[in-house]
Amino acid sequence: MCIALSKAQSKRGKCDVVHGKQEEKVQESCYFKDRATLAYGFGALPKLMEGIGDEDPHVQLKSINSLAEFLLNPLHGQSAINAHEVVKRRFRYRATSYEEMDSILNLFVAIAMHMNGSQYILESGRLINQFYEIMEGGEELSEKVAVILAFCTKEYDDVCFLQERYNAVGRLARIFGRDVCIHSHPSAIYRHMKLLLEVYPDVAVNEGLFEILFTRIKNRAHEFWQNEMQCFALLLRCAEGQKRFVAVDGMKEMYDILSDTTRKLNSYKYVIFTIMHGLSSKDALWRCSAFVDLPELITKLAKDDTQLFCFQTLYTLADMPRIKAYMRMNCYEDLKKLNCEEKINEERKAELLHKLDREVFHTSRLRVNDRKPFEIDIEPRLAPFGSGRRVALRHT
Repeated sequence: MCIALSKAQSKRGKCDVVHGKQEEKVQESCYFKDRATLAYGFGALPKLMEGIGDEDPHVQLKSINSLAEFLLNPLHGQSAINAHEVVKRRFRYRATSYEEMDSILNLFVAIAMHMNGSQYILESGRLINQFYEIMEGGEELSEKVAVILAFCTKEYDDVCFLQERYNAVGRLARIFGRDVCIHSHPSAIYRHMKLLLEVYPDVAVNEGLFEILFTRIKNRAHEFWQNEMQCFALLLRCAEGQKRFVAVDGMKEMYDILSDTTRKLNSYKYVIFTIMHGLSSKDALWRCSAFVDLPELITKLAKDDTQLFCFQTLYTLADMPRIKAYMRMNCYEDLKKLNCEEKINEERKAELLHKLDREVFHTSRLRVNDRKPFEIDIEPRLAPFGSGRRVALRHT
């Protein structure tokens, strides 16, 4: 290690650039060319704030690029948000290129990462409307806009504010409904939608997101098992979502995905997650009795981050006597051999095995030792026809 370091230092010492003997013209770096020439200290922030309002578009662009990196420092970021009100700062109106818009969005990404920066963004109605219009138009910058909105919905109160003021779920339904067969959407938009669906699944179902997501799942859209499936499962947390899940025979669709040997998925985590939520409906639970090997398929997937969902799903499936009998015969020994890395997984596995061990009379008050004992009193009486025989009568 020391020898290699000394060789590198000796080679550097012989370099003509170090000694100022470079005859050829050194090519200027594009990184420094697109950024403001100033020292990154406490005095830099006021200069950058002044630069983003400059009449010269080149000076403005350099200031925006530098400010986006400058705000990654939490101390400078909070100063820009609170003291200089960078979110409310208005840029001079002019036609902007793709590179300029990309730099401006990088600035808002840095702002949204701070704890109160997202709140300032949410309070700017025009800004939020512009963000959703960019995504509704399917522009190339939709990815970064989705990242900003995902950061803006980190907290429960922010999610409620965004929905109540801007009808975010309805706008997402329009974005996804624009082209149901599109190859893919930005990954950040699914994170944004997931945070909204956790709070407003009923609103999303009424806006038509159930049919949109289910269609994309049936069409096997790009990475549907990770994006669409997770959001679709959250829709089953409301009564209307469960009702529509039964109506479209969603459990059959989930079973087809699990049993499809021609197309293996990278992960079945959210497929099991969807089945787990779908079993909240008794009709869906009864439908599972038609899929004989469903418990065995789920048992084989009970590993890694899917294990807890599998245990919970099997625990619910065991409520059906027919499925429970199948699980005791075909899955019990495999379940006992499974290794659990997390404590909660081990506890859920123990509960599942305990449930499979129990019979019907354990939960139906039919056990003999639980019944109250009764006494038998024998009272003699004369037999008929005057035979003199006596017959014992039992009274309880």
